[in-house]
Amino acid sequence: MSDINKAENGATNTEAEVTKEEVPKKNGSKHKKDWLAVGGIGIEKRRRSSNASYRIENNKVLIETEDGGVQELEIVATKEKLGTLRKAVPTLPVPLAVLCLVLNLIPGLGTLVSGFAVLCGYPTHYDTKREGVCWNIVAAVLQVILTPIIVGLIWSVQRGVIIVQESLQKKIDERDEKAEEIA
Repeated sequence: MSDINKAENGATNTEAEVTKEEVPKKNGSKHKKDWLAVGGIGIEKRRRSSNASYRIENNKVLIETEDGGVQELEIVATKEKLGTLRKAVPTLPVPLAVLCLVLNLIPGLGTLVSGFAVLCGYPTHYDTKREGVCWNIVAAVLQVILTPIIVGLIWSVQRGVIIVQESLQKKIDERDEKAEEIA
């Protein structure tokens, strides 16, 4: 075994000894607990994943394998994971979305209007209207509360922009669907 391997093994053993400590069980016996593993930190796993070499081109992921070859994988679908408050943004008609953007210059007002628009049948990413309305009200109240430290104003305008983007995206999707039906 080379000196480098010995040094690496020694560092690994020392590292393992430092991160583990004996913890008493309820029945009085002791066992070693790896605190990094408990925290979800896998040193070896992170090290191996950082050596991975890949690139994304168009709808394909190209991964370099251990033997030097390249494996090509096609991206079939992607799904955007939205946060709790982001899922509450309704898809409104563009003029109403622009109105909500302008109203959001008064923090929370446009968000509140968009929340009540959900009651009129405009969809959110939530299953029920009640959830969409409630989360929009929560967002509006938080925007008002955070206004004195400027965060509420910035968040309010940003939310107005997101409402407009959501509406424009729906309009673009509808136009693309019509074009596909004609073609």
